[in-house]
Amino acid sequence: MKKCFFTIIMIITSVLFFSCEENLNPYGDFKEKYVLNFIIRGDTTFQTATLSKDYVVYNADPYSNTDDHSVKGAIVRIWQKDQVHFLRDTTIQRPEPTNYQTPYSVYYINNFQPEENSKIDIEALFPNGKRLTSSSTVPSKVNFNYTLTDTIIPMPGKKIVSAFWATDKQDIVTLPRLMILYYTYSTGVKKLNKFIIPLSYLNIDNNLVPNYPTPSLMQGYTVDLATVNKSMELLSAGDPNKSGYEILVAIIEVYSFDTNLSLYYNSTARSGDVYSIKLDETDYSNINGGFGIFGIYMKSQWAIRFSNDFIKSFGYTPAFNY
Repeated sequence: MKKCFFTIIMIITSVLFFSCEENLNPYGDFKEKYVLNFIIRGDTTFQTATLSKDYVVYNADPYSNTDDHSVKGAIVRIWQKDQVHFLRDTTIQRPEPTNYQTPYSVYYINNFQPEENSKIDIEALFPNGKRLTSSSTVPSKVNFNYTLTDTIIPMPGKKIVSAFWATDKQDIVTLPRLMILYYTYSTGVKKLNKFIIPLSYLNIDNNLVPNYPTPSLMQGYTVDLATVNKSMELLSAGDPNKSGYEILVAIIEVYSFDTNLSLYYNSTARSGDVYSIKLDETDYSNINGGFGIFGIYMKSQWAIRFSNDFIKSFGYTPAFNY
């Protein structure tokens, strides 16, 4: 009886195996889908969007396909309040290195800047009649806390540089960035430069690697004064002519994300440690009728002056006499 039962199981298994093997298709039926990516910047009037479609490759390397899958000839328009704006299509050269040999296709508008708290709708009508839509509300700029945010570097009695702000809505993701603005001179020409101060410097294989802040729900940012000192040294690294560097001011920039970008970041963010691996990668999209991201961010700024004694301690020239 046992032998008979074992024989029946083997026959059934063999039939299932060969049936599956005959119809096995690891790629499935390919259905063409469309992608719209458009991030509206609140710090410029020049906005760009991309339209593309998915594709299939019959190996394990997605980069083996070198065709340009950008979609040209679409009608892309955005609405803000009662005004409609059309984006124009153009091509630009791809940055090197690239597997693609054709220019990059983008849609652009060069006279549009979002208004705080206004609703923006977008529609992309493809040449084949396919329509993708989305909408979002422009976030507000942050409000800096005048009491807790530094006004000079270094602040008396402090070994950190700090800034704090508030947003008008909860669960809004922000991204801070602290930078040094300074002038250099070359053949009599004055040039404005920026040096981004990281959150910290990591010593990796005897090399200093900058560790920059990431988006978060935190409404404050602090940097050790030692990190600021190291950044002041590095901005003129290798140049003995320190007096040729005219230090202007430090700027704290805070980018506030709309709900779409905040949800996108929260859905794709890794855990706090850089060694974590996320196995269940999230495929986030807020595009109706297709895939992609439509989002908006605003930029807020706060100026922090350097004390002249601090600037001179590095051999630099103060731009202002306080």
